[in-house]
Amino acid sequence: MREAAAGHGDWRMTHSVPVLMYHHVGPHPGTVTVSPETFEAQMAHLARAGYQALSADAFLEFLEGRRPLSGRDVLITFDDGYLDNYVYAYPVLKRYGLKATIFAITGRVGDGPARAHAGDGAPLPPTPDHRACKAALAENRMDDVMLRWSEIEAMEASGTVEVHSHTHSHQRWDRMYADAAQRARAVTADLASSREILARRLGKDSRHLCWPWGYFEPAYQEAATRLGFRAQYTVERGVNVAGGDPRRIARLVIKDRAGRWFATRLWIYQNVFLGRLYGRMRGR
Repeated sequence: MREAAAGHGDWRMTHSVPVLMYHHVGPHPGTVTVSPETFEAQMAHLARAGYQALSADAFLEFLEGRRPLSGRDVLITFDDGYLDNYVYAYPVLKRYGLKATIFAITGRVGDGPARAHAGDGAPLPPTPDHRACKAALAENRMDDVMLRWSEIEAMEASGTVEVHSHTHSHQRWDRMYADAAQRARAVTADLASSREILARRLGKDSRHLCWPWGYFEPAYQEAATRLGFRAQYTVERGVNVAGGDPRRIARLVIKDRAGRWFATRLWIYQNVFLGRLYGRMRGR
């Protein structure tokens, strides 16, 4: 592991870890979808430039001031747990020796044998675009577009991908319940279900939670903390520094662009001053 020596330099003051946010990697690029070719180019850049892709727990240790890092570190994340993460993203990550975290909606993960992924020589399953995925979910055809536990288990066993919580049902509770106490109870029950399922299916006591659509209230954060989710991920722009708030982790939305665009965003958000300045300019 490439780490700076503890106590060396001012790494706490100057170093930020960019957290990259993806949803889909598939053949229909768009607002929340990166093509396999672009994803390959982005991961190749990380490997070529000497970036270390952190595990979620290593990233949390950095936030808590317990792990000094080299200055070229990222956390790669995916939201929702779509099938295309397994079909297209996982083989690329594995090939380049990069770790990633998938925040899965546990209520949408199915059972059944693992399907084919790129590079294994078998015909690939269909991976619809985002609009078609939403239609499939509305029609309760979740298995057509979401991960299965067998696929999650295979990715975890490889050491390439780890899976944490994106809640159990992916709701906007503020739109469902006008009463704050009702909302808090619903959030607590949902997060407890997600946590229990991850423990039962994967044998893990997950400490990482990503909020649906990045929406949360203080009561939500408190409920999550009580249940053991120490790291809570948002969609806010910003920097992630040692001693920062692990309940408000900023992430960088990754677009279907490689080359200079990708390299520049990494450079900006690994520098505390530039990342904060850029975040203010773009609106956090």
